[in-house]
Parts: sequence; structure tokens; C-alpha cells
Amino acid sequence: MPSKVTEKEKRLPSQRPWRATGRMFTCVICNKPFYRRASQIKRGIIKTCGDRSCKSQSMQGSMNPFWGKNHSPETLSRIDSTKRARPVKTMGGLKGYKHTPEARAKISVATKRRWAENRDKMLACNPPRYKPDEERRYRRNFSRLQCELWADTKCAWCDTTENLVLDHIIPVMCGGKNVKENSQTLCQPCNLWKLKYVDRPLYLAGLGTT
Repeated sequence: MPSKVTEKEKRLPSQRPWRATGRMFTCVICNKPFYRRASQIKRGIIKTCGDRSCKSQSMQGSMNPFWGKNHSPETLSRIDSTKRARPVKTMGGLKGYKHTPEARAKISVATKRRWAENRDKMLACNPPRYKPDEERRYRRNFSRLQCELWADTKCAWCDTTENLVLDHIIPVMCGGKNVKENSQTLCQPCNLWKLKYVDRPLYLAGLGTT
């Protein structure tokens, strides 16, 4: 009969050789024995015990498998031959790549042919959805052009001319829209006061009535 194994021995990795879940290794940096799981062994994590300092030292200098290695001229030429784009010259030097006119023409022809052949399938994957006005999403903030055209030169509440923002009279959370009739110019303090003592109570009151 097999001997009984205590709960303490079950928790010790070195005391469960009957379970082929991993192996004991010795750290190449601190020389401490450690247990490595099978999933980590498959990924090649068998050199260090897992400590940050040990992992850092194991990949420095000559211990790094890529230390001092470069591509051969044949490999570099093969990599360059597979590039279908040309480097883009900027003031700082070469940055990124840009397709040649011939490559752009081929891409355009292939894209048009794919659309002509698979138009129905592509539209079926992402059909257009038309929503009524009450279900459409509106921007939470005014656009830059709307702020430039609709903003006033002073606050509508305190008449100050500093830190001005464009505010929704009826907040978006309560159904307000980004239209000129629903806009007013407020300073930042007045806008924050309105948000805390006007907009938020109005929104919570609307939740209570629904």
C-alpha cells in the first residue's frame, strides 16, 4: 500500500515527484534551486528563479542570446527585397515608409475589385442602421467651431470676461442638444456651480419621476 502523504508534503513541490507538472532547476544567477511549472518550461523559462534582479542580470551582456549578433548581408538584402514601400525622408531623417505609385495603383485596383465582387457580403456584415432623432447620440461637448461662433465676450451670470466656456442651458444628461438655442456663455466657476446645484439635481429629479 502506498504511504499516506500529509497536507504539508502535498504543498511542497520537491515532495511530489509523482506529479509530472514541472522540474527543479538551479538559478543561473543566485544558484538557488527552484521549481518551475510545466507551462513555463514549454515557454523556455528555466534559467532564473523569477526574481527581478536575477531576470535582469540573466539578459545582460554575453548571457543575452542576441548579444553581438547582427543580420548577415544576405538576410538584410532579402528583407529589403520584401519591402513594398519606400522610406519617407523628413527633416529628422528617414521615418516610416510610403507606398510607391505602382503599389498604390495595385492596392486601388484590388480594393475596387473586392468591393465589386463581395459588396453584398460586406454590407451584410455591417448593415446601415437608421435611428430616429430621439435615439441618436449627440456630442457631449460643443465643437471648436461652435464655441468660436456662439461664445459671448462675457459670462451670462456674473459678467466676467475670464475663463469663459460654452455651456448647455439644458444639460446633455437631461436631453439637451448641441444647438445655438441651448447654449450660453459662462465662466468656469459659474459653470461648475451650475453643474453641482442645477444640472445634477435636475438629472436626479428626472430619474425619480421615471
